[in-house]
Amino acid sequence: MRFFYPLLFLAALIAAGCSKTDSFKVSGYIEGAGSSIVELLYCNDGSYTRLTTTAENGNFTLTGSSPYPAVAFLSVSNGSPLVELTVVNGADIHCDINPEKPFEVKIKGDKVNEEYAKFLNTNSEALSSADVARINDAVKVFVLSNNKSMAATVALITRFMAADNEIAADSLMSLIAPEARPANLLANYNDVLAGQLSAESREMVNALTLINRNDSLVRYNPFRYKMTLFAFTGDGKHSRDSILPGLRSLRKDYTEKRLALIEVNTSPDSAIWKRVTEKDSATWEQTWQPGSVASPSFRRLAVARVPFFIVVDSVGSQVYRGSSVSAAERFVRQHCVNSK
Repeated sequence: MRFFYPLLFLAALIAAGCSKTDSFKVSGYIEGAGSSIVELLYCNDGSYTRLTTTAENGNFTLTGSSPYPAVAFLSVSNGSPLVELTVVNGADIHCDINPEKPFEVKIKGDKVNEEYAKFLNTNSEALSSADVARINDAVKVFVLSNNKSMAATVALITRFMAADNEIAADSLMSLIAPEARPANLLANYNDVLAGQLSAESREMVNALTLINRNDSLVRYNPFRYKMTLFAFTGDGKHSRDSILPGLRSLRKDYTEKRLALIEVNTSPDSAIWKRVTEKDSATWEQTWQPGSVASPSFRRLAVARVPFFIVVDSVGSQVYRGSSVSAAERFVRQHCVNSK
């Protein structure tokens, strides 16, 4: 018996160590969702990730990874977001949602999300209105009463109507305790995440016809591959050199059947494109498109800068968008199982 308690203590230590996780879970029930596609969109490392699953009688479970707190948007079948959640590795969040009454959502799992749900519940009437003054006043009252909670930051960046009220928004943000508004939660929110909630980021990628280095046509169809990585690149040597190792590594580790790897160069003409890529020794498909990202084929995808990466699944849905080749590579490796 003398060894019993030390063993219990050791088991407790092991359990505590195992409680640290590199993922988070969001589960719940959405009334009327049936077997619809449930989607979670969140910002991570300056880009965004989209998780999807098929609901079963309205019940769903999604698992993702975010080392730092991030705002995530939950929706059904590419519809408007139903609720905002704060996700971070280790979180286990459960929510019950009635799309007809989204501000009456029930959320359990951690203090930040529960406090934010209370804000939505308490102010459901104001938030449902189109009255900017009422909505902003509700956010202001919540922020002033909860300025040490990250929920105040989430309410401010997602619910406050900042247009023509920028000074008020900035003043409210300054009242939130620094530890309750971590930089990574705010980083690139407007430029990256809010912009990616636009309709363009939800466009399906269908069959495309591109031109390769041999001036031959490349006919692409997402249904032929497990996953596709589009790499939109420019003609700057430094930016190209920084992404080539990641592309080479993916091409080396994944068969073409599993991963279609297509570089789309945005040079103004094909002569420049061929000159800047002639020494690449690329093992992936290098293409060029007249009109570049402004062409009808790509304009709807809203590629605003280069380099830029879009990952597409086998049905043509965009599942990742961002400017980091390392983040894009990591996403592919986490979600594309190779058959080699």
